[in-house]
Amino acid sequence: MSVASDPNFFYSRFNRIIAAVFAGIAALSALSLFLLPTASNRWLVIPALFVMLFVWEVLWHPSLQVDDAGVTIRNPLRTIVVPWAALVHVDTKFALTLYTPGRKFAVHCAPAPGRSLTSAGRRKTTDPVPYLTGQPRPGDLPDSESGEAAQLVRSRWDALQRSGRVDGGLAAQTPVSAVWAWGRAGVLVAGAAASLVALLLA
Repeated sequence: MSVASDPNFFYSRFNRIIAAVFAGIAALSALSLFLLPTASNRWLVIPALFVMLFVWEVLWHPSLQVDDAGVTIRNPLRTIVVPWAALVHVDTKFALTLYTPGRKFAVHCAPAPGRSLTSAGRRKTTDPVPYLTGQPRPGDLPDSESGEAAQLVRSRWDALQRSGRVDGGLAAQTPVSAVWAWGRAGVLVAGAAASLVALLLA
């Protein structure tokens, strides 16, 4: 059985729209504040730039990559690589969450839908959700971001298992990489501190 070797990428379209809106507002605010003749108002450029940096890190940057080696989760300030051999369960109760022995990793860019979206999704969904039996979780609905991302993970995992390229029984011995982006964290902390000082000076 052939398995797709190309990586699949997923990100939250909703989060990126919100990020673009906030970044656009912040950019216009920074420009207008910088052009104002009052020197004190120009300090407010710093908080506006911080907003742009914050929404990029929290809303735009997070993503999910699925390939033959495993799943790469890019959360705010943290990147997690889960090899297929370490994966034991995929859940979508509150967000797409990958389980390994003794640990679990939520995917920031794939939250489960709210109650109103869940009701609408159930009315629209007539076909059974793949890989599930019985009543699916709201987060498994294919129209939800968590459901779409979960399908990418489950379909590749299932295909690799069927092809014999993922060995079972090795989850406890397979390491999971979790790396913090301390540099970006430091920039955010410095930006928040500078923004507070700028607000006090304005």
